[in-house]
Amino acid sequence: MSDEKANNLVQPASVEFQRHNPSLWLKPYVRNYWMLQCSGAPALPRRHRVVPDGCIDLIFMRRSVTEDYRASIVGTMTRSIGEELASHMHYIGIRFNPGGFRYFFQTPPRELTDRIVSLDDLASTSGLAERLADSHGSTASLESLEDELARRFRPEERDLLPAGLLEAISACNGNVPMTQLGRMTGWSPRQLRRMFHESIGVGPKTFCRIIRFMSAFRALRRNPRASFLDVALDAGYYDQAHFIHEFEDFYGSSPSMIF
Repeated sequence: MSDEKANNLVQPASVEFQRHNPSLWLKPYVRNYWMLQCSGAPALPRRHRVVPDGCIDLIFMRRSVTEDYRASIVGTMTRSIGEELASHMHYIGIRFNPGGFRYFFQTPPRELTDRIVSLDDLASTSGLAERLADSHGSTASLESLEDELARRFRPEERDLLPAGLLEAISACNGNVPMTQLGRMTGWSPRQLRRMFHESIGVGPKTFCRIIRFMSAFRALRRNPRASFLDVALDAGYYDQAHFIHEFEDFYGSSPSMIF
């Protein structure tokens, strides 16, 4: 669950959410760390919606300090999923920037798309959850995460996508024609698809659609009373009908049911 994913929860007073920045050298690869503590009030919602955001998350969870963490990888998603937010549960997460996960884990992102995989099922992950469990307090936990990422970092991995390409896509809310991406990279459509799948887990067209959807989704969260047409046009959709169709694809229901 990433920061955006965690923020999509309906959070009662019994849920405490924190976000922390990584060290400077990790910022190209890690968006942030997040912590979510559920105190278990009776009104705690049992389900929450996790929406596609273009990122991969590593999540650790446990009920008490006497337990070991259970850890899962949430791959890049192309559709929303519903998950239970358990009472008395403590969550710690690493949100990887698009393309950042592969610098720390050998599993290709394309094998994780639309999947939630136990960390134990991945190669070369032995002891990661146990080392985190030995840390006490938020500061110590974050230090453990940073130490583990430093240990796992594979600088020999070259960037599959040209520098600045993903930033350019985000800067224009995903509104980049595939022909323009081809000119920017010098790649054929087939090469573009292969490189995006290897780096992020989805193709370039899907990634751009996700970025555009998230732009509109965040705009509606900031201003739920905003006109759907205005939000759609600002995000780069052709019209309101196009926006609603894309929203239904990624969220699972129309924006009028949410906002």
